Amino acid sequence: MFKAPFSFEGRIRRIEYLLSAIIGGVVTGIAFWLGVGTAVFGAASNSGGGFGIGVLIGIAALAGGIWFTIAQDVKRLHDVDKSGWFLLLALIPIVNFILGLYMLFADGTVGPNRYGADPKNRMPYQAQPTSVNVTVNMNGEKQETIQTQTDKF
Repeated sequence: MFKAPFSFEGRIRRIEYLLSAIIGGVVTGIAFWLGVGTAVFGAASNSGGGFGIGVLIGIAALAGGIWFTIAQDVKRLHDVDKSGWFLLLALIPIVNFILGLYMLFADGTVGPNRYGADPKNRMPYQAQPTSVNVTVNMNGEKQETIQTQTDKF
């Protein structure tokens, strides 16, 4: 879990996506408000240096949090076999809410897809032979018919 959290490569499961949103939001918020607090107290003390450091901490916290969030969103889209460019739909009001619900509740692609291996280690369903019928035609030649199971259960 949280393997290469700032990378845009690979796939993540729904639970990792949810946890990354919660943890990322809390950590980014704390770091940002620490930066704001440092800036406010630095400006109030007239030392001058504290304000600049506080602003830099706040900007760095927001930049890191945004990068982390976008990386996790892209990996979640990869899990449902969609390009990371679909994340641009989040810029459209109301569509962003629907996209967020989709990314949170849609099951990922079973088995590997073009973005990597299945994080749940599932393999796609393949029909397995259930019976073999052997018949002999009029010339004495053997013919085999293989019947396959067509449903999952």
